[in-house]
Amino acid sequence: MFSLKYNRGFKFPKFSSSSGSMMNVNSNSILISKRSVSIVPPSQITGLLKDSGKNVIPIDCSWYMPNVPIVAFHEFMKRRLGDKAVFFDIDQIKDYSSKYPHMLPNGKEFAEKVSELGIKNDDDILLYDQQGIFSVCRAAWMFEIFGHDTNKIHILNTFPGYIQSFGNPNLVLKIHEAETFINDNLTTQPTTLPPSNYKVDKFDKNQVISYEELLELVQNGKIGKEFELIDARSTKRFTGEDPEPRPGLSSGHIPGAKSLPFTNLLTPTKSLLSSMSLKSEFKNIKIDDSKPIIVMCGTGVTACVIRTGLLAAGLGKNGIIVYDGSWTEWGQRAPTELIIKD
Repeated sequence: MFSLKYNRGFKFPKFSSSSGSMMNVNSNSILISKRSVSIVPPSQITGLLKDSGKNVIPIDCSWYMPNVPIVAFHEFMKRRLGDKAVFFDIDQIKDYSSKYPHMLPNGKEFAEKVSELGIKNDDDILLYDQQGIFSVCRAAWMFEIFGHDTNKIHILNTFPGYIQSFGNPNLVLKIHEAETFINDNLTTQPTTLPPSNYKVDKFDKNQVISYEELLELVQNGKIGKEFELIDARSTKRFTGEDPEPRPGLSSGHIPGAKSLPFTNLLTPTKSLLSSMSLKSEFKNIKIDDSKPIIVMCGTGVTACVIRTGLLAAGLGKNGIIVYDGSWTEWGQRAPTELIIKD
């Protein structure tokens, strides 16, 4: 298991949005905070789960695109990681007042949902995804932004890789001299843990940007000059050649944005590339790490894969900010001249 340390220090203009801004940082202020993220390979799961000094809760964060005929909770019912695994549903832990998919809830709503799952503030959480690296990064970001100790947030790289190498108990015992933590007993509940009293006392507003704030940056010509903007959607959705998966939504991109499909950061088995290979991918699109980096995608899920990749590459020293509404919001709200096709 390796720990990725980074400093976040970046400047934002002071926004004044009539709809209420998530960020309100004075233009002369600099916020610097130290964070850590750990990415755990399958070979080190046993050590983490059996660490007597940690209470580790495996969290299945799987989510599938609407056009994929798989129900994530049904997969959890059939197979999980360990006896304490819980199911974290980003389509349920969201802002119900928004018409856009799985937008961030407020702190009170997040705390209530996490408490129902039985997760406590001092728990180590091991987040995983039945698909590999996909929605797991979104869930990790949500816990971080609501103040969970980042030293206690771990991302499994990856669950399919663990199944392949450690899923067969006979082979595991023979080859690795270890036990498997795959639980394939049928369950009907998202958790077996008793309810907790999870607290959210802070919200890191500098990790998220609203539509109004991004619109102001775009209109003032700051994307590309003062901020980098990376779009995680496929290249042809970015250029406008392919349609969006949501009916009636125009494809295209934001002026000044750079295209980097999140799949470019993954191996064929959907695990994260090495840090060196990740750094090369960001170098290929000429990311200037002296600028704050905004990340986006279709609905704010795979944008977080880009975020995790940046951290793993040792980048993002001046801030990584997620555009939560992403293209689904921008494509519906932005002026037509700010939807670029090329």
